[in-house]
Amino acid sequence: MNFIKIENKAELRSYLKKFEEKGLHIIALDIEAESNLHAYGEKLCLIQVFDGVNNIIIDPFKIDIDTLKLLFENKDVLKVMYDAGSDLSLLKNTTGIEIKSILDLRPAAELLNYDKKDLHSLIAYELGIFLEKKKKYQKHNWGKRPIADDALDYAIKDVIYLLALKDVILAKLYAKKLLEPFLLKNLQIQNKNYTRDPEDKYRKINGYSRLRNGRKAVFRRVFDIREKYAKLFNMAPHNVIQKTDLINIVEDPGFIDSIRISKKISTDLIQDILHELRAVTKAIR
Repeated sequence: MNFIKIENKAELRSYLKKFEEKGLHIIALDIEAESNLHAYGEKLCLIQVFDGVNNIIIDPFKIDIDTLKLLFENKDVLKVMYDAGSDLSLLKNTTGIEIKSILDLRPAAELLNYDKKDLHSLIAYELGIFLEKKKKYQKHNWGKRPIADDALDYAIKDVIYLLALKDVILAKLYAKKLLEPFLLKNLQIQNKNYTRDPEDKYRKINGYSRLRNGRKAVFRRVFDIREKYAKLFNMAPHNVIQKTDLINIVEDPGFIDSIRISKKISTDLIQDILHELRAVTKAIR
């Protein structure tokens, strides 16, 4: 797969200037990110663009946020995406970037009642193009450099058919008198506040909601201990303490002696972690 690779702010600014000079107003857009899977925290790792002619791979690591905003926040360029919610949330909460002028095709999958609603299935059904779903890229470490060409080929395929898919889907929505509900859904996606509540990181842990209020307070302290050490080691939090173990610790402090902590952490530091966990769970009865 041929693509143009952009790796610094000068290259991105040059591309955007040429794009504007051509009078273009639409792109297909997707991103890849790290979300506490291979390292600590969330991080924008890759940007894929198809402008109707060129496939563009943008490495954001050496590009400042203000320059990235020229791409993401330009209201004069329609950005066709698929299931954009998680991308909008990640960018807002990690960089403050808010993607403007989005056309998210995902609501159409619901309105048109497709049997399978993932992007690859829609491309196959509507365009007759069957993209190989390679499981090895579903949990790929997009933060690692250099990124192999086969991984880049996989990533760019999420955008190169979006503009053609958009044309087919909009025609179907219009024919079925579903265009207005689709546009309303897109306005709701665009106008949603993606700033996360600080409590969300606790609530999304399975089992948190069933804890009594007193134990919820202890859970938050246990969770924060894990976060502190995960950040210290630049390690995925689940490799410090498993999610299920967080709940088990709060429900039974004696479980602390049974928790699984990464062997990459030294024995002395493991003892520090265990000491802190015992201290914050001491009041549980």
